[in-house]
Amino acid sequence: MIIENKYLHLDASYQGLSAQELKDFAEQRLPENFDALRNQLLRGEFMNASEGRKVSHCLSRSIHSVVAAGNGKNRFSDMVRELRSGRWLGATGKPIQHVVNIGVGGSDLGPMMGSFALREFADDSSLHNLEVHFVSSMDGGQLYAVFPLIDPETTVFIIASKSFGTIDTLANVDTVRKWVAAPGEGRESLTHEQWLSRHVIGVSANSVAMNDFGIPAAQQLTFAPTVGGRFSLWSAIGLPIALTIGVHQFSRMLAGAKDIDDHFGSAPVLENIPLLMALIGVYNREERGINNLAVLPYDGRLRYLPSYLQQLDMESNGKQADHSGKAIDYPTGPVVWGGFGPNGQHAFFQHLHQGYDAFTADFIAVLKRQAPDFEPGVQEGLAEQQRLAMANCLAHRKLMWFGNENKEDPRHNYPGKHPSSLLFMDELTPESFGALIAAYEHKVFTQGVIWGLNSFDQPGVELGKKAATEILAVLDGKAAVSDDFDASTAAMLKRF
Repeated sequence: MIIENKYLHLDASYQGLSAQELKDFAEQRLPENFDALRNQLLRGEFMNASEGRKVSHCLSRSIHSVVAAGNGKNRFSDMVRELRSGRWLGATGKPIQHVVNIGVGGSDLGPMMGSFALREFADDSSLHNLEVHFVSSMDGGQLYAVFPLIDPETTVFIIASKSFGTIDTLANVDTVRKWVAAPGEGRESLTHEQWLSRHVIGVSANSVAMNDFGIPAAQQLTFAPTVGGRFSLWSAIGLPIALTIGVHQFSRMLAGAKDIDDHFGSAPVLENIPLLMALIGVYNREERGINNLAVLPYDGRLRYLPSYLQQLDMESNGKQADHSGKAIDYPTGPVVWGGFGPNGQHAFFQHLHQGYDAFTADFIAVLKRQAPDFEPGVQEGLAEQQRLAMANCLAHRKLMWFGNENKEDPRHNYPGKHPSSLLFMDELTPESFGALIAAYEHKVFTQGVIWGLNSFDQPGVELGKKAATEILAVLDGKAAVSDDFDASTAAMLKRF
């Protein structure tokens, strides 16, 4: 069963489900009002009930909407062109050479994934060498690695946070402020005013907080609070992607996502890629009892896709209450994990082929790759490697489904019967990349509707934040170790 669309194709042959079985399952599991809910999503009218606001990320699939979010003066595009051309000068008159995106979750995973996947498509219109870095970890480990590579006078920091209050992000920002103000070997320091004036860009849904922080209005990009963080790479949060590849290529990515929006909204069930992805996922979870999905991209440019999909899927549908807040007693979203397929073959594929655990997998493949910037001999070498990756992808996928019975020698027995889907594109382009990510978004939405969830909130992370704040107060010497802490936590706090 192969479903083809303009930029993205789906082969569900190894799911072991006939077209009639999928049709019957869709009739059984899709709610009667699914068409209405889907249309609401695509029009930006679907309600995030627990947070009392609409869901509008699909409306971001236009460069015009992103530009408008920059306060109506082409601010997004102007920033990108000024930085990529070398015209953006720091406070001391030197051109900006580095951009560091400081964010976490949706403000990091999507921009980092897109920038890495599409960097070879960067517009040639800019001759300026602009390097984009990403910092998310609250422990400062990434800052530790980035600081030696950059200079305060030639670096712009993007503070990306929907709320502009995420403690992880602000902890990194506070360390950056101290680093900027401290003169180091071979570099000059900047005053706080100089740093804010030309070296900080804010991207947030909270303009008041950006103003309070002191970011100049001309260096602020806003996006609607109705755009969820893990659905926000299409918005101003995608600035690092645009800085890597240019505004035109960024708009191509948006166009690919919009194409899948149209496909999702109009294609019949058995020809609808996101809808089939969702139904197959629900079937594997409910009927086969498989609780995990391995995401296995066979193109190195998509190596960050599994991490991105972990947040998209697990933060959206890892719930134990329905959209009205009522407790549920049935399984919902699976554990999503995985890794770069060719590397996984030398790591966890042994367990997949001969371990005892049930799993389902999404293989992602790119059939061909152009390499116009290289000599013909190198082009052929790269094309041959692409064929090698494709051969391995198809071989392991086949073996996981059909297996290879060997009763005489258990060491060489492959049980098989592990269902998988193959998502493939003729070439990886900004359009096909956008289509791939949008398809997964719509899959997650559809599964949330089937399970009666609100896929657009994340209450499960809040209690951990509260507990961390209480522990941090002890570590900072602002509170004592109390009887409220369990013995293990109390012992660690005393040891600290």
